[in-house]
Amino acid sequence: MSLTARIVSALLAAAVVLIILKLQRRGGMGSKYGLLWTATSAMMLVLATAPDVADTVGGWLGVDYTPSLVFMAALSFVLIVLVQYSWELNRTEQRIQVLMEEVALLRRELEDRNDQTMGAAGTPGQQDRND
Repeated sequence: MSLTARIVSALLAAAVVLIILKLQRRGGMGSKYGLLWTATSAMMLVLATAPDVADTVGGWLGVDYTPSLVFMAALSFVLIVLVQYSWELNRTEQRIQVLMEEVALLRRELEDRNDQTMGAAGTPGQQDRND
């Protein structure tokens, strides 16, 4: 990799690290995902500043073409994030279903109480006619 490509990659990775940290400070990203994205952006910064690290890891794993290792790692990361999001979405849908059922029960209870109150007081306007 040329020196210019390394500098550009390092600057982009540093920008990503700063954006992630800024989002975490402002509360735009919860702590649940903050650590994951901080680690990912730090890994990007390491690979951008020292691409020989990927070659070394590729050698340990027996990978001849280092970019394929980087793409495999990125694809694995995206797959893990998608599974996590799917799990969270499913959990949220279940919570919403329970909340909708509770709201329906509360609404029914409120209507029943209103009906009882109206029945005990008579129908509205009936007292005006009796006066």
